[in-house]
Amino acid sequence: MTPESAPPLLLLTRPRAQSQRFAEAARAACPPHTALIAPLTEIVMLPIAPEALDGAVLVFTSVNGVAAVAGLPRRGGQEAWCVGPATAAVARATGFAVRQSGGDAAHLLADLRTTQPEGPLVHVRGRHVACDLAATLAREGMTIRAVVAYEARAVPWGAAVMPTLAVAARVVAPLFSPRAAEELAVRLAGAVPAGLQIVAISPACADRLPAELRAHATTADRPDADAMLRAVADALSQAARKP
Repeated sequence: MTPESAPPLLLLTRPRAQSQRFAEAARAACPPHTALIAPLTEIVMLPIAPEALDGAVLVFTSVNGVAAVAGLPRRGGQEAWCVGPATAAVARATGFAVRQSGGDAAHLLADLRTTQPEGPLVHVRGRHVACDLAATLAREGMTIRAVVAYEARAVPWGAAVMPTLAVAARVVAPLFSPRAAEELAVRLAGAVPAGLQIVAISPACADRLPAELRAHATTADRPDADAMLRAVADALSQAARKP
């Protein structure tokens, strides 16, 4: 099989566990392809004092936040606002009384403003965020603070990743955050695969790409996992049709 006739390469750059879940979903829902899991970062949990969450309505903007507090003691049925369906499903399975928002920070901010949950809010977040939700709502008078519970630390690619990308005729790379866009740009500087197609989860993510990569980018119609899977399926279909 020549490189031109080989199935498209799906480059998955999220932390390994998340990339593996997406690879499984893509294997079932997308056209034939080969998956290459090459994380740009890995999630490291940080210590949290359990009392920091006492009596609070928790706000989760990723499944990592839920995982960070899953083992901490808490009252049964503690209320949690979740950014979208994937985070909500994990929080519900962990035992939280879940309120689900529309899939991105803008929807979550709007829901919290409208609902005004009783009691203090605690946003369980990573060290790096695209939207400082707690700071935004605190400026508007809501009682909310942030607890930094995890961070994404850059990890080097294995020696085989760049050679694999160099010989691939078609590469589809989904990106799930602005930080991932920035990091991918660093890794591919001066070595952009000829058949690269990037799928960004949001305009904010796509905007972090330099011009040479943004020219290869499309954006999902919604900032959630289902929309990303549909956009990746479409990109893989187009890649497979190219001569």
